[in-house]
Amino acid sequence: MYDALTIAAVVDELNETILDGRVQRVLQLDRLTVGLEIYAGRRWQVLLSADPRAARLHLVREGRLTGDATLVTPLLLLLRKYARGARLMRIAQEPPLERTVFLRFARFFAGDEEDEAAPEGDDAEEWDEEEVAGELVETTLAVEIMGRHSNLILVGPDGRIMDSAKRVPPDLSRVRPILPRGEYGPVPPQAKADPRTTTTGELAMLLAADPAAPLATALVAGLRGLSPQVAREAAYRAVGGARAAARDAQGSEEALRRVLDELYAPLRTGAWAPCLYRNAAGAAVAFSPFPLYHLRELEEERAPSISTIAERFFATTQAVQAHAQRKEALAARIRAERERLEAREHSLRAELARAEEAERWRRWGEAIYAYAWSLEPGQRELVADDLVVPLDPERTPSENAQAYFERYRKAQSAAANLPELLAAAEVGRRYLDQLLTMLDLAGRYEEIAALEREWRDWQAAQRGETPAARPQHGKRKEQRGHGKAPGGARPRPLRARGGHQIY
Repeated sequence: MYDALTIAAVVDELNETILDGRVQRVLQLDRLTVGLEIYAGRRWQVLLSADPRAARLHLVREGRLTGDATLVTPLLLLLRKYARGARLMRIAQEPPLERTVFLRFARFFAGDEEDEAAPEGDDAEEWDEEEVAGELVETTLAVEIMGRHSNLILVGPDGRIMDSAKRVPPDLSRVRPILPRGEYGPVPPQAKADPRTTTTGELAMLLAADPAAPLATALVAGLRGLSPQVAREAAYRAVGGARAAARDAQGSEEALRRVLDELYAPLRTGAWAPCLYRNAAGAAVAFSPFPLYHLRELEEERAPSISTIAERFFATTQAVQAHAQRKEALAARIRAERERLEAREHSLRAELARAEEAERWRRWGEAIYAYAWSLEPGQRELVADDLVVPLDPERTPSENAQAYFERYRKAQSAAANLPELLAAAEVGRRYLDQLLTMLDLAGRYEEIAALEREWRDWQAAQRGETPAARPQHGKRKEQRGHGKAPGGARPRPLRARGGHQIY
């Protein structure tokens, strides 16, 4: 479904909304998915994923992306350095019928300021619009949406790969390895005819090659950038059946040519009409940048934005899978801490049981003093008053008694805090049980992120720390030198010959 036409519709929408915007934040959602927050008149969020099950690129219009603070990848660090604070200068699908989108960023780097981060909070739109003098560096993020071969690749100004969401060594792909410092090569072109310009004669030859084959299959095999879904729609519009055979279209090449013109017309006009299709149970089963007549029996849902349609589709089909990795990572950490607390409980209970026996050591010490007159040198035990007291034959009666009194005092001292420590361990374990239950029920990024913050706060409390308050953006900007001067004017940065920054 995320075919060349869908990508073209997304690119048109991105060009209308975020082109020339400034990247304010870069988020890592999971290992293969990142989010960009871009200010272009208003704040937009863009999702880019190389997940083989749900590779996609679109605006986030009906939700909000929340990054996984515990997940940091080399690509994320590079994007934060080169894309955050940069202008988005170009968005293009190249070649037009391929499933590759290039996002070109441009950012000034000025000496020691090159690692300075753009503000990321509610004041993000107040980022100083005046460019600092320095070197302009352009980088390109290639978003390749090609099923299991999908990838996000950051390319430097020299045309070499800086890093990627998925590294592909030569032993996995001799034709097109993807590794840092390697030269970026475009996706190999398909050796097929262009569906926008192919003639009726070429279509006739395509149909005659295997008349018994499904028409949709023949179209996918012979035409570049044509997905099975669009091919079924073309078959339905041309001959009245999405599953018609190629022979059914022989003699109707003119009709097939007109249908292809209809389907590819939005590439020129931009007149997209995104649709989402749901089955009787309400589950999303397909979406497209234009109506699919061969799915008329399904419930059709329209929206002016292809991103809205894609977001709704993946919200129902990919939500559980998209959050599973992050949830499991958090759950693993919580379970590990719960097991530690459970082991501590067992240990404390054992100590408490030993402390309850301390009274016996006191009685043994007192019995030794009471019957010291009767003890012989080298005696190994004392039997008196229904007590059998083990004795160390190398010690005097007084030394044996003092040893038992010392064990008694230590046990009493340890037992003083045992009930409190045991209660704290029990409360902690029960709290983690509750946290695991809430995490199991959480389905959205916001819910998972809230539980993750709660987990970190609990850990800080266990260490006796106070959870640090998030710094206010105004203060952060003043520390960076971007605070407003009295009266609302901004200081203009200048660079001295020695390299120092002057405000």
